[in-house]
Amino acid sequence: MEIKVLSKTFDLLELIRERFPETLLPGEAAEILGIPRSTCVRLLKLLTAEGYLEQLSPRKGYSVGPVLYLLGSGECYHQHLTVHAKILLESLSKEHNCSMQFFMRRGECRLILCGFNGDKFLNLEQRKIRRYDLNTSISGRMLLSFAPQEEQKAIIDSWGENRGVFQGMTEEEILEKLSTMKTLPFLIDAHRGKFAAAVPLRGTGEINMGIGAVWREENDGRRAEIIGALENCAAKLSDIISVENFS
Repeated sequence: MEIKVLSKTFDLLELIRERFPETLLPGEAAEILGIPRSTCVRLLKLLTAEGYLEQLSPRKGYSVGPVLYLLGSGECYHQHLTVHAKILLESLSKEHNCSMQFFMRRGECRLILCGFNGDKFLNLEQRKIRRYDLNTSISGRMLLSFAPQEEQKAIIDSWGENRGVFQGMTEEEILEKLSTMKTLPFLIDAHRGKFAAAVPLRGTGEINMGIGAVWREENDGRRAEIIGALENCAAKLSDIISVENFS
């Protein structure tokens, strides 16, 4: 049974990849693959949560997500925007001796789409798309602060007892803290001799992208420079989002 479901999962991914850039509705996919609609919906939601697919709206169906982009063709997700982010962040990471990342939220996860280590002592994995829970980093928490409140509640519930920095806080207290985060131009955090900052990309629609930096404590004298560079970079990328209407 597990092998059959796995086979249908791959068939589903191939079908959506073939249909791109058109989207695919659950009922249509179930009919083509010859599986129950309920099974198809479950697989679609799972693959979306993992970043393989994305659903822009219930009526528009499902399409290729960032992870499938990487696996399927080696292209960048949101090619034009990511190319600009790569150029800007690679230069800034070297100039300011830090790590720079471009990330987005998909469901309950933060996906790092590209990143660079300008400091050889910062051994952060930057070579492929990586996914992380939203409560494990300042950039994840920043992205969560911009999510609709009903999504925030569902994500908080999914954490169970493992709430990270929100440990011991009630749902209402977490929501209030997230509401405060949303009003700030940037967020900053410190952990084990490193500092991390995150800045949102503000374009059209819901804010679900951002850029961030990580630097060692020895370089914290350049904090103002690093945050200023992040804010300038975010403004440039936000202009691209506004013009090209990314979601």
